[in-house]
Amino acid sequence: MPATAAQNLEPERKALVIGKWANLFMAVAGLLTAWVSRSDAMLVDGLYSAVNFISAIAAARIGARVGLPPTRSRPWGHDFDEVLYVTFRSLILIGVLVFAAFVSISKIWTFFSGGVVPELVFGPIAVYAVVIVSICLGLAFNFHRAYRKTGKRSAILKTEARAALIDGALSVGSGAALLSLPYLEDTVLGPFVPIGDAVIVLVLILAIIWQPLSTFRTTLADLAGVSAPSSTYAKVARAARDLAREKGYRLHRAAVLQAGRMHWVAVYLDPEKPVRAEDIDTFRDILSARLEDVIGPARVEIVLTASDYSKPVQE
Repeated sequence: MPATAAQNLEPERKALVIGKWANLFMAVAGLLTAWVSRSDAMLVDGLYSAVNFISAIAAARIGARVGLPPTRSRPWGHDFDEVLYVTFRSLILIGVLVFAAFVSISKIWTFFSGGVVPELVFGPIAVYAVVIVSICLGLAFNFHRAYRKTGKRSAILKTEARAALIDGALSVGSGAALLSLPYLEDTVLGPFVPIGDAVIVLVLILAIIWQPLSTFRTTLADLAGVSAPSSTYAKVARAARDLAREKGYRLHRAAVLQAGRMHWVAVYLDPEKPVRAEDIDTFRDILSARLEDVIGPARVEIVLTASDYSKPVQE
């Protein structure tokens, strides 16, 4: 791995290590608080942090492999590992939120069916909320700073920064809402205070589930081989066309996929004159360097062809 790439990965590695242990602390604190306070909202918060902790372990290993050269067992490198990580992480978070919704709906059903709903203990919730919100804000800042140091190219750090903010928002919302429940005792809503935390959980789920759903949709498109965004494709096509014109070659088209922070670029080219293999290698290397400046890291492959059979079918 080039020295610059290794240097770019170092801020990511340090940020993920800090995030891993911080999330372990928050997971234990959340689950303990949920047990003491009998709150489903605290259970969701603890489970969310537990997912972040487990994900941080996987993220550290994947981040260290991204950008490594191809091997016999991985002929296309490890770049898609990052996309797989973000995809499955999103699925796990969606699963946690669906589980939390099921638990909350079950509590509401029990209440309206005449069953007994445990009374909340509010003391631990206040302490937990203050501590966890402070940690989450610190993590989000640290992840975002590392993201900027890596040139804003790490999908892992971007995902973790968003997760920390969501975790903090979850703690703020659930903590504030739960601590306000005692003030509703003498109001029209007083009879429903026992299921207040279940309702809060459902509201929070509706507010945040869009984030993992959106991330899952984006990474699923990457895994399905959907073309990179039109703005990225336009930059690649322009760079390939300009270089082909300089070399006197004919450019048929370019194809661009995105795998996390890495881009895969195939350029279909007709030299229209005798060329040596090293000429094509030079074209590839120059194009790779130019793309590095406009879209970030890219693996470029040159396909020599005299026909337009490579032109994609219009949908």
